[in-house]
Amino acid sequence: MNARHDAETSMLLAGLKVLVVDDSANMRDLVVALLNSMGITDITCAEDGDAGLEYFATATPDLVITDGMMEPMTGYAMTSAIRALSDDGASGEFKRSDVPVLMLSGHSEPDIVEWARDEGVTDYIVKPVSPELFYERVLAAISNPTHIVETAGFRGPSPRRTLPVHEAYRAQDKPAHDA
Repeated sequence: MNARHDAETSMLLAGLKVLVVDDSANMRDLVVALLNSMGITDITCAEDGDAGLEYFATATPDLVITDGMMEPMTGYAMTSAIRALSDDGASGEFKRSDVPVLMLSGHSEPDIVEWARDEGVTDYIVKPVSPELFYERVLAAISNPTHIVETAGFRGPSPRRTLPVHEAYRAQDKPAHDA
């Protein structure tokens, strides 16, 4: 899938435990297929934020991939709830609630992206997603630790940071300019 997909990367990916949360069965199947193509097989799926949070509370996934707009609990609310979980008794620097959360959404509006950022999303990808972009963002999420900020009313990646919007087809949508 990528020239950088060496033996060390393969071992890292193969050992991942991923939670996929999306209300669309087709999208869940697509994300699982993309993860499988990367060598990731320990995947649990949930069809809404409530089920995703319930699984997260009993297990410890290394990565959460979620849709934003779902009922009854959105991916935004689920992410906020994950960030707020108590990690009493956690050993070491990493807390369970620090897990990277990738949001795959059909919305690219700035206020929606800011909402995701403010709820603690690690990275934001606009659908449709290409396999290359998906691979790149998964690898970045698990390879680059995110600085977690903790205040009285917030826990998650800095709410002051700019959350980039990764769009697979942005360049293709722009008209070409003749030289």
